[in-house]
Amino acid sequence: MKLCIDIEEKRYEVTVPESVMRPRQHLKLLEDTFCRSPIAGLVTAVLASAGQTIRKNEPVLVIEAMKMEIQICPAVDGVLKTIHVKPGELVATAQLLFELS
Repeated sequence: MKLCIDIEEKRYEVTVPESVMRPRQHLKLLEDTFCRSPIAGLVTAVLASAGQTIRKNEPVLVIEAMKMEIQICPAVDGVLKTIHVKPGELVATAQLLFELS
């Protein structure tokens, strides 16, 4: 890939290697493996179980708050390690809901 750069009214053409331009894989951070409640509410459904492989943005549980149902999904792919809540349980904001490994 060729890139043109203007410096002090002079134009330079630079070749950028393809190895630099390829997309990198998403870096999985430790805090991405913990999912916390974004809002206080009532857990109405748990849609997955421990040991199940979960994809990014796949619903794991549902929280009802202010007559709205909110699907709770992980930020990264992983295996569901533990679920810390069950249907019918009230949760607080920032409460740990589930962990991925």
